[in-house]
Amino acid sequence: IGDVAAALTRPDIAGGTYTLTGPEAVSYPTLASRLTTLTGNQIHYVNLTPNELRDNLIHNAHMPTWLADHVAEIQQLAITRPETPTTTLIDILGRPPRTLDAFLHEHHTHFRR
Repeated sequence: IGDVAAALTRPDIAGGTYTLTGPEAVSYPTLASRLTTLTGNQIHYVNLTPNELRDNLIHNAHMPTWLADHVAEIQQLAITRPETPTTTLIDILGRPPRTLDAFLHEHHTHFRR
């Protein structure tokens, strides 16, 4: 993100609108599987309905109702309409974005107990 922020100060691209994605669209079940492989601990993705997520955020995370509503809505969009990978990072930085696996391996100590 820092590299992109610095690049966006360049006159040739400043002021534009850019969709930044990784090189692949990754579902939550796939993420859970990759984390399971990395950590050796079985990780399950639990697909909550928007109302279940909203209620959980309000009652367990003590999130304000208005914010829980928005988070649940954004979560639903992420599940039903995932971003299509773009070439934006290659176009801006001249290099491909980091893969999920590379990110997980770089930060593996944060995912292990």
